[in-house]
Amino acid sequence: MERTTTRRALLAGTATLAAAGAAAAIVGVVEQSGGGGSKKDESAKGAVATTKAVKNLDAPIDDPKRRAAHLLRRAGFGGTQAEIDAFAKLSREDAADRLVNYETIDNSALDARLLKGGFDFTYSQNQLVRAIFNMQRWWLTRMAYTARPLEERMTLIWHGLLTSQVSKVGVPFSKLMLAQNELFRTNALGKYDSLVKAVSRDPAMLYYLDNIESTKAHPNENYARELMELFTLGEGHYTEQDIRESARSFTGWRVTPPTRTGDNERDIATWNPVFFVQPAQHDTGAKTFMGKTGNFNGDDIVDIIMEQPQAGRFLCTRLFTEFANYNPDKKTIDKLVAVWESSGHRVKDIVRAILVSDEFYSERSYRGFVRSPVELLVGAVRALQIETDFTPIATQEFRTMDQTLFEPPNVAGWPGGSVWLSSSTFYARANFLDTFLFRRNRPIELPALAGAPTPQTMADVALKVLVDDNVAADARKSITEYAGTVTNPTERAAAVAYLVLASPEYQLI
Repeated sequence: MERTTTRRALLAGTATLAAAGAAAAIVGVVEQSGGGGSKKDESAKGAVATTKAVKNLDAPIDDPKRRAAHLLRRAGFGGTQAEIDAFAKLSREDAADRLVNYETIDNSALDARLLKGGFDFTYSQNQLVRAIFNMQRWWLTRMAYTARPLEERMTLIWHGLLTSQVSKVGVPFSKLMLAQNELFRTNALGKYDSLVKAVSRDPAMLYYLDNIESTKAHPNENYARELMELFTLGEGHYTEQDIRESARSFTGWRVTPPTRTGDNERDIATWNPVFFVQPAQHDTGAKTFMGKTGNFNGDDIVDIIMEQPQAGRFLCTRLFTEFANYNPDKKTIDKLVAVWESSGHRVKDIVRAILVSDEFYSERSYRGFVRSPVELLVGAVRALQIETDFTPIATQEFRTMDQTLFEPPNVAGWPGGSVWLSSSTFYARANFLDTFLFRRNRPIELPALAGAPTPQTMADVALKVLVDDNVAADARKSITEYAGTVTNPTERAAAVAYLVLASPEYQLI
């Protein structure tokens, strides 16, 4: 308990990174921006300015290892020092190709780990919380130990854009969220048209936006609206008439229900829902949508939407702001839209174009985002080579940081940006990290730091792999001096990791 108090006092005291004003400045920038709830508020860019001075934000990142670390954080969840060193030797094009062509990379080690993990997703009234917790552990395990980081990064991006919530889908139907997650993974870098059509049929989405109940007599407009507002075009690029006509086109879309086993019980365990269109509930009349008239169905609606120039601009802008920075200029998006059109709307080509661009590798993009809670945790596990099955992660603890997998706050997904880092969630992060690194107040093993023979080298290794060695001299001195007060090597490693992971620099990605 005494050591815990000392760690936290150091983090909050005058000698540390936080007390030097950087952490307070990050929180201050967030709060001054009004907690925006939007990725467009540039709060992260303001946070960068508190920790490093850059004269020309459009200048390229000059150090190859810093570039490699930046790429691995943005196109995945960070890397080990060995991975950073390996990517630092590659050209932009070769590095991007290695990430986007992940189908060629063996991921059998992850498959074996997942099989060994024995994740139980079985729903019962007494095991509900456990089933959802296991879903979250399963996905965290995938993100932390995959050999294909971009595959999981894209799955997370689609989960935040083509959103569904397990609570709204219905907790007895929680398995539908796992199936949706696999749908995102399978279609991660394919044609966006195909992904949107697939998610329109997805059972979780049908339940989430109530299209499972949409009939010819009473078309439900929820999915039709969100399809255009949030998934493909953005506000202002469609009319209320377009929503009504689109909703008619999606009527009668259903999935086979679970069988009844008596006493009104449903056999969820063996349920394998199959999509179909119920003829009596589907509107076969002529619809006029975005200037075209015909007996349209849902697929036709998606095709018409994807013909709109705004669809390409919408997705290219969204992907750029997921990977690079929040403020692309028109010229940048025009270049990406040209890739969208020439590739037949293939996401892989757009992502690759972003990952090789000058804008991606600029100082403006470097550490221009606030880490989400998932990035905070998974980045630490990957960089420090921690072995965990994530059972120590309590759902409530993760919820205090405002991100729960399979349960985004609403149909718009997680707002990101400044919302990830408020005065309350900053301290929730510090408490969470302390609990994770010191389970029952005992330090866990950190292989990446285990070989460091002295407090100085341990601090150097931690700062290098976690924050690109990009810290002020007084911060390094404070961490090193504290490390020298801890004699047990395992405890010293966990304490050093805690101080770096809770630093303002690590909050930025």
